[in-house]
Amino acid sequence: MIKQLRLENGWSQEQLAEFSGLSVRTIQRIERGQNAGLESLKCIAASLLVPVSRLQKHNEQVNELFLGATPILPVNSVVDTARFYQQQLGFDIETLWKDPPYGVVARGMAVIEFGEGRKQSAGTGVCLLFVADVDAVYQEYQDKKIEFVGDISDRDYGCRDFRVKDNNGNILIISSPLINQKALLAAGNHL
Repeated sequence: MIKQLRLENGWSQEQLAEFSGLSVRTIQRIERGQNAGLESLKCIAASLLVPVSRLQKHNEQVNELFLGATPILPVNSVVDTARFYQQQLGFDIETLWKDPPYGVVARGMAVIEFGEGRKQSAGTGVCLLFVADVDAVYQEYQDKKIEFVGDISDRDYGCRDFRVKDNNGNILIISSPLINQKALLAAGNHL
């Protein structure tokens, strides 16, 4: 909802952040679906000239204590890594900082952060990405300059996945569940 209203105004995330007095990262997180506090919603509503109640309807409260996780991968070059994720993996570059060198990319609800602070560890990171259709992503990546690690396959642990290396050697596991785990748990079928 907020992203749609922002785009209708022709504003970038940076502009909405400036107009609302919030950080760009806060705007990015809210647009990805994370809950926003009332004060943040008031600032955004005032900037977009809409009632805060309109934004509250789309900001349902979550009863979970843990709301997600974002991997932070060690890389040799933030700029080169951001370019790789954009051109080869289809991610959007959300943020690039020069000091310290740090980047954030996102595709759908998946967010990956990376930095040069641990260059000596570049290539040791592992990131598991859940996707709606692993076969479609596998097909999309076939014509890209990506190093695959093994083939796409159904796994004993209940997922179909494949692995690729990013330009630093970090491993990305792209995965979809083979079964509807939520339905099984709801039916009382526990492992």
